[in-house]
Amino acid sequence: MDRREIFKHSLLAFGAALSGFTPAMALAQEKKTYAGQLDMLKGQEGVGNPREAHAYAMGMQAFEYGFPLIYFANIMYKWAKDPNSVMRPLNSWISPKDFVATSNYRDGGSFNTDTVYAGAFVDLRKGPMVLSTRDPEGHYFSVQLSDFYTNNFAYISKRSGGPIFGNFLLVPPGWKGQIPKGKFDRVLQCEQKWIFALIRLRVDQDDAVEVAWAKNKFNQAKLTPLDDHLAGREFTPNDFNVFDVSQFNGNPLRPFAILNHMLAESPPPASDEILLQGFKTVNIGPGMDLSKNDPDTQRGLARAARDALPALRSHVERPWARSVNGWFYFPTHIGQAKTTDYIMRSAWQSLWGIVAHPPYECTYLWASVDQNGDRLSSNGVYELYMRKDQFPKVEAFWSFTMYQDFNLVVNDANRWAIRENMKGLKFDADGGLRIYIQAQRPSEDKVSNWLPSPKTGNFNITMRNYMPSQEIIDQRYDPPVLKRIG
Repeated sequence: MDRREIFKHSLLAFGAALSGFTPAMALAQEKKTYAGQLDMLKGQEGVGNPREAHAYAMGMQAFEYGFPLIYFANIMYKWAKDPNSVMRPLNSWISPKDFVATSNYRDGGSFNTDTVYAGAFVDLRKGPMVLSTRDPEGHYFSVQLSDFYTNNFAYISKRSGGPIFGNFLLVPPGWKGQIPKGKFDRVLQCEQKWIFALIRLRVDQDDAVEVAWAKNKFNQAKLTPLDDHLAGREFTPNDFNVFDVSQFNGNPLRPFAILNHMLAESPPPASDEILLQGFKTVNIGPGMDLSKNDPDTQRGLARAARDALPALRSHVERPWARSVNGWFYFPTHIGQAKTTDYIMRSAWQSLWGIVAHPPYECTYLWASVDQNGDRLSSNGVYELYMRKDQFPKVEAFWSFTMYQDFNLVVNDANRWAIRENMKGLKFDADGGLRIYIQAQRPSEDKVSNWLPSPKTGNFNITMRNYMPSQEIIDQRYDPPVLKRIG
């Protein structure tokens, strides 16, 4: 599909699961401050009005392009300023409230239960920062470095080459200072002054000793300004000054107002100028003023913001790459820097999860249907059988995780995944593995291999393969069949 067709068929949404700006919130904003503007949604909605139609088309394309920026703006606000959230400053590491991922976390993001996380918004506007990590002691470990367009511009991991822990210098664009020789394990040149960093560390979340060890490792991870690092000074992050997205609550043009600010904070590359020229015709662009639009244009943009979310979700639900046995692979270029596939990066690298690994680090497969193509449902009983010769070949680990609406599924067993080397798993005499997927607790001989599904509604399962073989990267591996048995 060429770019024109992508534009034609894409309707992007404003909403981000992990950010706390959930789909429901996206569709039902506070109306107290912008009540008058909501009148623009009434009437014939621009039928036969070319100016409104143009604005609608530009709005859709702007969503397609800029959704990750809107997404990150909401996350930053939630993490730094939302009194109902963690409220941590910039340049500090933030982990889920429970540290390990559980179904208590309801803001989406498709968290896995195989690793523990720590994320940080790194502000390089004042100069370089030093990212310091410690020896993971044989555990899977990675640091993903992304700009707000979700371009993964650098990795610290075994697969990326170079040291996997130590002191890493993050250098902003245009910085003219001197880099001391021999002081850093790696120097990483950044193309934007705002960076999102995400640490993943493999632990057995059912092992309290191992979880405590992981917490200590995360406490040793630091982000320090260059001058403080060289002087050996302790740095205490205290900057909560992030863009206040709440000022636009109730505004039907909220996403575009946020986008205009974020485009100024994270300037788009010159190669995207042809797109930006189109957006500017409706006053979408770095620092532009939406209030200068005529009423027809405002109505078109408001409709774009209103209509977009269901279509973005539909992009997540459809196969993007190879489909086999009820599973489909994620796009082959997911997580790759500087993609021009704006739908992919918005749907898969934003809405589905805060950022995504490239296939060489982790290859994802997604199942929303059974072997017959029927939607996975709470009223179904399923079996997933892996032969001994069918286990995925990986250097790190594999897992199957249950989700509903990008959240871990609430269940009485507090079990959200079946993973490699999981304690208590029972294998067949020939070495195969049967996983039982159902809402109700199965018979006792099956409980050890039970992956609970939700009590109501549809669900999805994600298969993760960390540090996969080339066969998996190339999408030649055939995953086991998801078979409905009742």
